[in-house]
Amino acid sequence: MTDVMTTSLGRTWWFAAAMGFLSALLTFPLLREAGMGSRENWAQWLVYFLCFFTIWRILGFLGWLAIVLIAPKSKLLDPAKR
Repeated sequence: MTDVMTTSLGRTWWFAAAMGFLSALLTFPLLREAGMGSRENWAQWLVYFLCFFTIWRILGFLGWLAIVLIAPKSKLLDPAKR
């Protein structure tokens, strides 16, 4: 699987902002359904961040896959310049 952050798509501010917003938006209901309404100790915070970053990676991959399917020659898929 391609690391989204190594492409120009992952380095754009609007894509990172959208992924962060959607990751947080999807993590809260997921944890609430799992019985973890609020994070009270370090273990619950760890589970929260693991869920958050897993959802982040899934959304990043889905965004990358959508660009590949819609516009396979897009400059957003080029390696990021350092």
